[in-house]
Amino acid sequence: MPRLAPSLLRQSHRISPLLRSLLPATRDLQSAQNELRWIREHVFSSSVKPGDVPGHRQSPQQSQPRIIARLCRQRGQGVPLQYILGSQPFGRLDIACQQGVLVPRPETEAWALHLGKLIRWWRHSAGDNSMRDLGLVDFCTGTGCIALSLYQSLQGADSKLRVRGVDISPQAVSLSRKNLEANLRTSVISPPREDYSVSFTLGSVFDDSFVKELSSERGSYDVLVSNPPYISRDTWTHGRGQMGFSVKKYEPRLALVPEDDVPSYPGVEHEDVFYWRLLDISSLLRTQLVVFEVGDEAQALRVAGMALQREELRDWKVELWRDWPDISPLDDEAQILNVEVPGRYISQVAVRGSGNVRCVVITKIPSMIE
Repeated sequence: MPRLAPSLLRQSHRISPLLRSLLPATRDLQSAQNELRWIREHVFSSSVKPGDVPGHRQSPQQSQPRIIARLCRQRGQGVPLQYILGSQPFGRLDIACQQGVLVPRPETEAWALHLGKLIRWWRHSAGDNSMRDLGLVDFCTGTGCIALSLYQSLQGADSKLRVRGVDISPQAVSLSRKNLEANLRTSVISPPREDYSVSFTLGSVFDDSFVKELSSERGSYDVLVSNPPYISRDTWTHGRGQMGFSVKKYEPRLALVPEDDVPSYPGVEHEDVFYWRLLDISSLLRTQLVVFEVGDEAQALRVAGMALQREELRDWKVELWRDWPDISPLDDEAQILNVEVPGRYISQVAVRGSGNVRCVVITKIPSMIE
């Protein structure tokens, strides 16, 4: 990471020493000013107790500056802002964040909101009863942001709606349930009832008995979404690619890198194993739409190739989404990419939106993505 210019450090210190504390993380003055404002708002709006700063016995009003300074130092050391503030906006939702559970990203928010609008549009325009009673499962749910966002987007659009979030981490499942309760209290989402439900379950993608139990539930899962661990062990170890220092230091490896003991599949890279397994689960659940978040374009092309090589998906359509799928692409952003189907042929897939390639969309309903 490039060193900060001394002139920038001096300028920030003249405005406020707190800005200088933030600069190692924000890298520019405007971002530091924004984050300082948010940290101050967070502290001033919180129920601050004198004991919040160890050894400090002053009144809450007197302790607030010390708390702000401490939080700025933590942020400057790379602690994600969402862990410091305790939450992250996600569409209309406010998602609680805590260390040990992956922080929701703006790119994830963008595709989740786009997917919700797409499903609503399709159901209003399709003119048939497909997916009339909609079931949706979100594997590796983390904070529950994707599952809750889709539940919020789709409530009222279906005669029945059933959303399930699944994660192997007890901490993640606990936090996702807290996020459900918090957004129910603020009436951002409607309370579950008999024909509208959203729930979070502890389970592993690689647990055959759990997956079998899921497939035997009453009602189908029409949509499968997942933002699974997809970073390679090499990238995690050596810091290559877009993974920042604070991600490795503060965010959970379990949510980012497939563990060493997960099953392997012939011809499948270790960082791609979740996608192969989730495609197996999709076939078992008989889903009609699958959306995967991926790390980069190369991984997206590998995952698209996985889908296109499967006999059970030969009539399905594959599309790639960029970071912002509802924004027109720039002139230098390809709208068609070639996908190598292992051992077979080269296929062309459409690319939607602008930014880095972020999602692989696989569906048996072509009108969903045309």
